[in-house]
Amino acid sequence: MIKKISKSSVLTGLALAASVALSGTALAKDQGRFASFLSPKNPVVEFGAEPFIERVEKDSNGELTFKLFAGGSLLGGKNMVQGLSDGVADIGQIVFGYYPAEFPYASLVADMAIYGTYPPAVSAAVTEFNFLHCQGCLDDYKRNGIVVLGSASTSAYQLLGKEDVSELESLKGMRIRAAGALWSRWLNYVGAIPVSMPSSEMYESISRGQVDVVMQPIGAMKSHSIWDIAKKATILNLGTYRSWGIFSVSAKYWEALSVPQREILMKNAAIGLIDTSAGYMVKDAEAEAMLEEKGVELIEPSEELKNSVTEFLKTDRATVIETAKTKYKIADPEPLMEKFVELIEKWEAKYEPIKGDNAAMADMLWTEVFAKVDAKTLGQ
Repeated sequence: MIKKISKSSVLTGLALAASVALSGTALAKDQGRFASFLSPKNPVVEFGAEPFIERVEKDSNGELTFKLFAGGSLLGGKNMVQGLSDGVADIGQIVFGYYPAEFPYASLVADMAIYGTYPPAVSAAVTEFNFLHCQGCLDDYKRNGIVVLGSASTSAYQLLGKEDVSELESLKGMRIRAAGALWSRWLNYVGAIPVSMPSSEMYESISRGQVDVVMQPIGAMKSHSIWDIAKKATILNLGTYRSWGIFSVSAKYWEALSVPQREILMKNAAIGLIDTSAGYMVKDAEAEAMLEEKGVELIEPSEELKNSVTEFLKTDRATVIETAKTKYKIADPEPLMEKFVELIEKWEAKYEPIKGDNAAMADMLWTEVFAKVDAKTLGQ
């Protein structure tokens, strides 16, 4: 006989897991808990969470300190929202793609992932959109017991695998690890077979022949050791992942903070968003410098393959609108979509003269977005 597990039991289990995870760690009485399900080598941890924690402690004169729990040691990707809402962690990193029903407006952003090319600009655009132009985004966060301090962006996804897939015809029948619903639709459009799996399973899946190609930034060749088993990288620039909150604060924790303390978190989030997005580019550059040594071939896509992306976007717009209306229950998505594209163009233009200057880009993001947000009422 199968015993039904109640929601309260799940919550109790989460709290117990937190207690076990925290035992023996000698946490200070008021030390916060920062949870990530990603490894310490991932840019959202290496360039995001870790330096954020250090800066916040310094800027608050030791009032705000956090213990980092990376690699899913406190919360995983699929129980992060519940854990934050319940206070198991105080800050966490959420991939909204795991929660389409809970965050429909974030799903709309994810469905527009092929727009934009420069990760810091995409990060700034999504962050401005969420804070200043998307009340539905803020309502979703509040309803789920979190306060989201902006979004970061990965670098561009490429096609990494054992085979040369630079020709459109070569994709037909290929099993390809997709990074989300948008990319799955494009793969179906070109005749490939989309496969969903966590990034942690990519290496084994390629080695076993379960997938032929994975969609990842070129830096994944190094960070996931893909170059040990796959030597082809088709540089198609298939957009970036940007629908996540790498500084997502538990509403319970947020409510207990003073306004100056909230502003410290916000200022350091602005820095962390840019540093993380630029960090993906750093990881790409590190991998690219070693590609020849590892025997990896960089391949330019054919014009026909490039055009498939352009033509797909033309046809997919209607799908995105229909999905937003019927699945996400967003009554009028088109103005939001137009605003989002407008913001990407705006921030790419603004960052063009200061590309590579992370501090200047973060300052601009603070001045034009975060400084316009009332820390006292945010989350209410």
